[in-house]
Amino acid sequence: MSDSRNALTEADVQQLASDRTPEARIKLLTKLMRTAEQALLAETERTLVHDLLLRLAHDTARQVREAVAWQIYNSPLLSDDLARDLALDVTSVAFPVLRHSTGLDDGLLLEVIGHGEADKQLAIAARRHLSRAVSGALATVGNMAVVATLMGNDGADLSDATLLSVADRYAHVPLVAAPLAGRATLPASVVERLVAHVSDKIRDLLIERHRLSPVIAAELAGHGRDSTTLTLLRPVNREGMDADALAIHLHDQGRLGVSLLLRSLCGGDFDFFAAAIAAKSRVRKANALSVLLDGKWEGMRALLDHAHLPKHLFAPFQVAMRVTRDLGYRGGIEGRGAFQTEALGRIFAECGQSEERAMDNLLLQLFDQKDDAQVDAAMDVAGMPFMPLRGAVPRP
Repeated sequence: MSDSRNALTEADVQQLASDRTPEARIKLLTKLMRTAEQALLAETERTLVHDLLLRLAHDTARQVREAVAWQIYNSPLLSDDLARDLALDVTSVAFPVLRHSTGLDDGLLLEVIGHGEADKQLAIAARRHLSRAVSGALATVGNMAVVATLMGNDGADLSDATLLSVADRYAHVPLVAAPLAGRATLPASVVERLVAHVSDKIRDLLIERHRLSPVIAAELAGHGRDSTTLTLLRPVNREGMDADALAIHLHDQGRLGVSLLLRSLCGGDFDFFAAAIAAKSRVRKANALSVLLDGKWEGMRALLDHAHLPKHLFAPFQVAMRVTRDLGYRGGIEGRGAFQTEALGRIFAECGQSEERAMDNLLLQLFDQKDDAQVDAAMDVAGMPFMPLRGAVPRP
C-alpha cells in the first residue's frame, strides 16, 4: 500500500508560497517526485504538479533548478515544455536532461547544438542514442572533445559522408582519430584515409578491428604520405620558396619515393623534381635540371638509374620526358594545365596495360587527387571514352 504521508496536500502549496528558502522548495520537489513514483496523483492533480514543476524550473535559485533537472530527467512528468526550459538553462541545469532524457526530439537537440555551448554539445554527444541528423550536426562543431566523444559513441548513427569528413579533418589528431578508428564498422574510404595519416598505434587498431591486411595498410600509408606531400608542392615555384631544402629534407626522411617523383614531374614542378632527383642520384641540381629541360631520354634514364629507381617503372618517366619535348614546356604557370593533361593521358595510354602490380599502383597514385575535369581531359588524350573509377586504375 502507498504511504499517504507522501501525498501532495494544499499545505504543501501554501508552504511553497510562504517559505522562500531554496531548501524548502527542494524539499517540496522531493515530495512531488515521491508522490508521482508511488502513483498517488489523481488525474486532476497532474496539472497542479506540472504547474509547480514549471515554477520550480524557473526558480531564481540555480540549485533549485538543478534539483528539478536531476530528479525529473527520466520521469514521465518531464513534458516537452519543461524539457525545453531545462535544456536551454545554464549547463549545470541542462546537463542531466541533455545527457540522459530519452524523450527529447531532434529539433530541440539541434537547437541547443546551434547555440554553440561546448559543454552542452558534449552532453548531447554522449547520449545513449543519437539520430543521423543530430550526429551530423555535432560532427561539424569546432570543439575536438565533442567530436571525439561523438566518434566514441556506439549509439550515434553516423553517415559515411560524416565519417569521411571527420577523417579528413582529424586524421592527424589522436584525440579524434583513435575513437574513430575504434568504431565497430567503417566504410572503406574512411579506413583508407585513416591508415594513410594516423600513428602506428592507431593503424594497428585499424588492422585488428577492420581485418585490414598489414601489407595493404603499409601501401595505403605510403600513398597517403605522398598525396599529402604533393599538396605541399604547389607553392614550391613561388618566389622565396626553397625547393632544394624541401627535397633534401624529404630525402633524409626517406620520403622521396617513385610516386612522389613521378607526380611532381607530371605536375610540372620541374624545380622540385630536379632537386629531388639530384638529392637521390648525388648529382648537381643544375645538371639534373639541364638534362630534364633538354628533353632527351638517355640523360634522364642515367639519372633515374643513379637514383636507384626500379627499371621496370622507368616507362612513365620516359613518356613525361617526351611530353616536355613535344610541348616545349619548361615549367612555370603558363601551359602547366595543358602539360599535366597531356602527360596524364599519354602515360595512361602507353603504360596502363602493364601487367606489373607496381605500375598499376603507380598510375593509381598519379591520378589520385586530380579533379574530374582534368581526368576526363586526360582520358580524351588517351583515347578513352570514359572516366577512370576512383580507387582503381582503369583499363581499356
